[in-house]
Amino acid sequence: MTTKAATANEGNDSLAHTAPRPSTPRRDFTLLPVSPENTLVIACDSCGGVGDKPEDLVPVSPEITGKFTCRVAAMEVMSTGAIPCLVIDTLAVEWEPTGRRIMAGIEAFLEEAGIPLVPLNGSTEENFPMKQTGMGITVIGQVPPQELRSGIAAPGQLLVAAGIPKVGKEIQHPVDPEILSIQDFITIRRHPGVADLIPVGSKGIQAEARLLAALNGLSLEWQADCPLPLAKTAGPATCAVAAMTPEALAALRETITTPLTVIAALT
Repeated sequence: MTTKAATANEGNDSLAHTAPRPSTPRRDFTLLPVSPENTLVIACDSCGGVGDKPEDLVPVSPEITGKFTCRVAAMEVMSTGAIPCLVIDTLAVEWEPTGRRIMAGIEAFLEEAGIPLVPLNGSTEENFPMKQTGMGITVIGQVPPQELRSGIAAPGQLLVAAGIPKVGKEIQHPVDPEILSIQDFITIRRHPGVADLIPVGSKGIQAEARLLAALNGLSLEWQADCPLPLAKTAGPATCAVAAMTPEALAALRETITTPLTVIAALT
């Protein structure tokens, strides 16, 4: 199924069909200014074949499915400095028991992230029996435009990977010490010596590092002996790349338990 994004030209087919798409690098979120004091940050994610149904490819509990899918979109929003204010889940499963258990996982993540009172809404599939788990999620956050933390990296900063890229069965449950915890993610985002922060998903560390550099008009000097698999998928944002000062790196290594690995310098 194809959909057409709403634009100012919607209703005029000749304009809507010929409008050029942006060719500049883009993050995985949408910024929507709603007033001089407030900007909405919108991010979404999807997950299929991960759960406890007969045809799922990665066998985990529905709670894990909900928690990690919410994590991806929420971290993308929070990476900008925005605070989530609404979560919408679209579940391609029945409410009882799978949908209810996925919802419990979403709520558990929000509690863990320190945002338990955010409104949560969505839908489930009640017309047909599902043999495989599928879901989508949208997280909406808000931030004053002057407090947006994106596109502010500078030459001389280090590009650091926080966490180890993992996917599927590689992730240890309930806690994997090698992946980026939400608590450490928040600590990194709040450190004044950290500029840009981008969660890493299926594109891998290398792609997100190049995106960060491009968004800031900078180049990368890659670390020659970096031990991480830079092209490997990081699944549900098991790691992130951050532009930070050397002083911030030293301080964070004393503060958080997530592994921090220098992958490049920004020039």
